[in-house]
Amino acid sequence: MAITKDFNRQDLKVATVEISLADVTSAADQAAISLPPNSVIDSGHTITTEAWNSTSTDVLDVGDVTTQNRYLNDGNIRSLGALVALVPTGFITTGTQPDVTVRWTSGGGTPTTGKVRLTIQYYVIGRAEDTYGS
Repeated sequence: MAITKDFNRQDLKVATVEISLADVTSAADQAAISLPPNSVIDSGHTITTEAWNSTSTDVLDVGDVTTQNRYLNDGNIRSLGALVALVPTGFITTGTQPDVTVRWTSGGGTPTTGKVRLTIQYYVIGRAEDTYGS
């Protein structure tokens, strides 16, 4: 039996958001990026654009309303320029679960600085922008 080829093609979509210390509360989930239903994250990363200055550590989880660390668990965002890759899982978003969330966890003290950029690449199952082949 032959594989049934799908000739539909789509480009990866990119979504990015800047997150600063003022946007988050330690150990609390925050909606960061909304995706269309049937979206699947293909890749992504965080990059620290301003050093975080808690007493000892600053980490970020990236997930969704069901699993707060689905794509990243305790990514170290403390140092300027820190690049942390997400781990795609194949999870398909739904209409009731469209948001990618973040959870920052402070290492204590009274931090005053910190910014991170979250970037994801995703595709939408069933969407076609063009075709290739016959």
